Parts: sequence; C-alpha cells; structure tokens
Amino acid sequence: MISAIVISFDDHKYLKDCIASVSFVDELIIIGKMEQIVRSELQHSSPIQYIKSESVDVYQMTQDAQKKASHKWILALEANRCVSNPLSQEIIEIATNAHPSAVYNVKTRFNFMGKWMQYSGYRTSISPLLYPTKVTDSKLNTNTLKHPLDEIYLDFDSYNERLTKKAKQRASELFARKKRPNFFHLLWKPLWELKVNFVFKLGFLDGKEGFVFAYLKAFEEFKTYLFLWLMYRNIE
Repeated sequence: MISAIVISFDDHKYLKDCIASVSFVDELIIIGKMEQIVRSELQHSSPIQYIKSESVDVYQMTQDAQKKASHKWILALEANRCVSNPLSQEIIEIATNAHPSAVYNVKTRFNFMGKWMQYSGYRTSISPLLYPTKVTDSKLNTNTLKHPLDEIYLDFDSYNERLTKKAKQRASELFARKKRPNFFHLLWKPLWELKVNFVFKLGFLDGKEGFVFAYLKAFEEFKTYLFLWLMYRNIE
C-alpha cells in the first residue's frame, strides 16, 4: 500500500531510527549520498532500494525517488524525521480505507539543541507527508494529519554543513538565472532573515535556542550570496 521515500543528507546517525519508525510501509526507497558500510547496517522488513544523489533539492530528490515507487501511496520524509506510533496508525488507517485522491500534510515538532521548539516558525510549520503515487483526479484535496512528525536536531556541525550545501545549491540556481549579488544581499538580507525568524516567527519565545536557530538561518542566507559572489569571480 505504501512506498516510503527517505531523503538522506549524510544523516547516518538518524537513519536507523527513521527507518525503524516506518516499519509499517511496504517498500522503502532511500535517496542521497551513502557509503556502502552504512547500507550494510540498515535493516527493514520490506525491500530497500538505494538511489545515489548529490542533490540538496528535496523536491527534485523526491520526484526522482517517486519514479521507483510501486505502491499507490507515497510517504516522504527526511532522514532526521521520525513517525510516532500514533501518526503511523493514522497513516495506516488512511492508506487502508481512503481513496488515493488527497494530499495529507503534517505539522512538525522540532527538537533543537535538546529542546522542543514551540515557535521559531515551527508553530505553523506544515508540509506534505502522504500523497498518491499517481494522480487520477484533476485536483487533489488537502487534509492535515492529527499527529505531528518529529524532527530531530543534527549536531551543530552537521546542521551547519547541511545549510552550507543548501546555500551552494541556491547560489548555483541564482547564478544560472544571472542574478548578481550586491551589498544589499550580503548585509541586509541576512539581517532580515534573522529578524524574520527571531521576531516575526516568535523565535525569541524559544530563548537562546531560538536565537541560535535564527542565527544559523541568517548565516545560510549570507553564505548563499557569498557563494554567488565567488562564482562570478571564478573563485572556489
């Protein structure tokens, strides 16, 4: 009934827990960059397919993996996210009884630096989790699942490395569109990103963890335009 797509950005320490949380699915597809030793340690009750990818574009990776899916429902999540038992029961109920004609979104609980973030943008964070493999209707309905998805914080270095990869990817996209960086991009946009996450998204209510999270998001914005600036000067 369900094909699970797990997107891994070198999140090896989280893969086992993520895979264990989707033990109820009928097929598992893992896409990303993984060493052979990591693959040998992974076990699942259903067959596992591996797709090697250097991309950091979650949407594109999901689309690539979906082509390999053989069941009528897709469950897509990143490797540092886990499906709780109540959420898994809700998903099984839908996959068993509902017609595959709707997208099911899920709220996210984010554990950052050992603290479950209540704000910092995650209070209203909703993303697609379960949807039909093939769309038979011209327009899909959208529903929201009752139970949240748990997102676990990577260690500081790994999380920062992930954001750096995303910044490089975005810089490449901007370069392809001939977008030129300027002083505004390098100074004001990171400050604005910090303000958005810490003030407008109520990150200050999460205390020091909210500030660190907002800082990392601002630093990602700065690195995006720094990489773009380096591209125009042919500097690695």
